[in-house]
Amino acid sequence: MADTKKIKVVEVNEITANNGNKFTAYKTVNKDGRKMDLRFTRDCVAKCADLIPTEPCFIHVPVTEANVDQTRQFPVLWVKEIASVEPFERTNNLDEWFD
Repeated sequence: MADTKKIKVVEVNEITANNGNKFTAYKTVNKDGRKMDLRFTRDCVAKCADLIPTEPCFIHVPVTEANVDQTRQFPVLWVKEIASVEPFERTNNLDEWFD
């Protein structure tokens, strides 16, 4: 896993389309702190079915196996392969924000 990027998956939402088909939508955060869509290719889903996120987490992706599609109104990160998945460490940090 020498040349991998750690990508933060911040949203995992089950969506039902108007025709009744269900799919999962993913969002990530880029280095500027802006959300962008995250999508997995069919090959990725076939090869890495057990690594596809079901909840927010970090995924490690080989640099050569991901690209950003900028031909759309909003960019989309396409992932072709997932090397590993790392869960979030969730902590209750209300003490930092409130007295």
